[in-house]
Amino acid sequence: MPFCLVLYLASAMSHEDSAKVQVGFGRCIYHWPVFAGDTVKKTFKVERVRNTSDGNHSIINFKCSLINQRGKLCMSADKRLLFEFPVPESNVTIPPDESELSQLFRDHLLSKSSVMSGMESHSLTSLRAGSLILHTLTRSITFAQSQQLASLARLTHERHFDVRKYDVKTEIYVPAGLVLGLTNSLSNRDLHESLHEEIENVSYIHHLHPDDVVSAFSYITDVDENLPGELEKLSVRTIGVKNIDLEGIDFPLELLLTDKTYTKNIDRICKSLCPKLTNKIIAVVDRKIIRQSNRREVFLL
Repeated sequence: MPFCLVLYLASAMSHEDSAKVQVGFGRCIYHWPVFAGDTVKKTFKVERVRNTSDGNHSIINFKCSLINQRGKLCMSADKRLLFEFPVPESNVTIPPDESELSQLFRDHLLSKSSVMSGMESHSLTSLRAGSLILHTLTRSITFAQSQQLASLARLTHERHFDVRKYDVKTEIYVPAGLVLGLTNSLSNRDLHESLHEEIENVSYIHHLHPDDVVSAFSYITDVDENLPGELEKLSVRTIGVKNIDLEGIDFPLELLLTDKTYTKNIDRICKSLCPKLTNKIIAVVDRKIIRQSNRREVFLL
């Protein structure tokens, strides 16, 4: 199954319907493939609890895991949710167990590098640190599609469904997992040929509503060519935006490099350095991608 679909299944939890919003993801690792027909179950544990600065909300970090019918860990992810109540803060630190740190799928792919070296590479572009890519694809998701996929993942938050209470254009939210899937899928063609992906962090900045048009751009922060065979590892920041044409925009370097990807700081950068992006950014996604490197330039007619 595709990476984002597996992540969506792993992170969907019934108790998140009590949350106000999802703040983001972290340390999303695809440990082993999930195949069509597999039976999977989810587990979660509370890793951290803290109050917000206003003292009226709390942010709870959950470790979510997806396990197949053979008991093998397939996906793990940290999930941050904002709740509308304060709770006593916890100083307890839960260390990850060894299975949560394993990279069986990645290591399996790297062990097959010699086989892939004998195959033709289909990567069309060479990417270097500092490359900025404006992805040409744009996509949207309808209210009906959002409802169907939320139901599939057993998400029942009223913000995804209740049009009697919320306006579908301005107050109904597309689920966070779908926002991530839309944002990353727009980059797939330009980052081809991707073999493995790990998400280091996802920060949700502004809400996405049904029928909003999503665009994206990516910045390559680092390229590691010290992998076996004809493979390379890209460190990529992909930023999803809504209802805006990216052509002609001067993207500030601070936006592409800041490690403070919470909403207040991203809004500050946009308002001061790039007003066109103000209130338009929906997600900031930091990933590591292993792909076949481009061995030769391809001339396209």
